[in-house]
Amino acid sequence: MNTAHEVDQLKDAIKTYGQVNSEGKYTIAYGILFDKTANILEALNGTLRSAKRQKKVTFDAELLMMPRDKDVQVVLLEA
Repeated sequence: MNTAHEVDQLKDAIKTYGQVNSEGKYTIAYGILFDKTANILEALNGTLRSAKRQKKVTFDAELLMMPRDKDVQVVLLEA
């Protein structure tokens, strides 16, 4: 598994489907991200956790699960 490539795909998806928040950062609801990347990223949670450890994204949870966390915002920290 090429984690760097998958993190890049995640960042692209957030920029494509997300919106810019009041701080000028791209943000997207986990539910939308989940739906939009279903055919692109096989292990979305693993990619999100890796991107969070690399400080490329942030979200208010340890692990995001559908449908419970569908409204949790994933914020892109590094474009």
